[in-house]
Amino acid sequence: MKKINKDNIKIILAEPQLSENIGMTARAMLNFGLHQLFLINPEQDHLSKKSISASAGAEKVLRNAKVFNNIEDSISSLNHLFACTVRTRDMIKPTCGPEELYNKINILDNNSNIGILFGREKSGLSNFQISFADTIIEIPTNPEFSSLNLAQAVIIIASEVNRVNVNYSKRTMLLSDTIPAKKREIIGFFEHLERALEDSGFLKPIEKKPTMMINIRNIFSRSILTEQDIKTLRGVITSLLSWPDGYQDNRKLKKIKIIADGTDKK
Repeated sequence: MKKINKDNIKIILAEPQLSENIGMTARAMLNFGLHQLFLINPEQDHLSKKSISASAGAEKVLRNAKVFNNIEDSISSLNHLFACTVRTRDMIKPTCGPEELYNKINILDNNSNIGILFGREKSGLSNFQISFADTIIEIPTNPEFSSLNLAQAVIIIASEVNRVNVNYSKRTMLLSDTIPAKKREIIGFFEHLERALEDSGFLKPIEKKPTMMINIRNIFSRSILTEQDIKTLRGVITSLLSWPDGYQDNRKLKKIKIIADGTDKK
């Protein structure tokens, strides 16, 4: 998978109406490492207090934004222009969804200047504006309620652009200061649980006990239990066996210890 220079990706807003939406767009862009913002005839100042506040720290995207009077000037340096819409257009143009954008960008030369065009909040892109595009991106939405906030549309596309450089299929387990439990610790927990369930009368009838324990083990085996998980679960068992007054009953405490340690095996 080739890498792209994200500075070659231009997010272009055609006639945005609200400065807050420009600010939120800047935030969405910077979330995914995009810095190049082009504005065509914005109705409000993109450096207003509302816009900067809405950017939530992405002010540098707003400060570096370029403003144009028309679409022709805004796209003059581009090699390829995508136009983003939620509505099907009656035009004969290559069309893709957000996920396919990954493949489309990969096909283009690394040094290509790429623009992604978004329309105004109220009405989206006009057919005239879309006529300049090489490819249409259609975001599939609920046909009965297809209106997206401008920044929402941008963040969907920005995330897909980011996919070109970042492996979205990566799977990791986030650990704190504990580590996955050893099998002997997990087996000790199952034995503790089994003795507690026997004492409570849960594992009946006796002929079904093996199957019941297999099912219970499978429930926990679907999770990656940590050392702390095992300690917590064993503490839960002990607490339930002690309820409501076991901590004051020495005989009950002795029995609970036997169940936990398995020292009463016959």
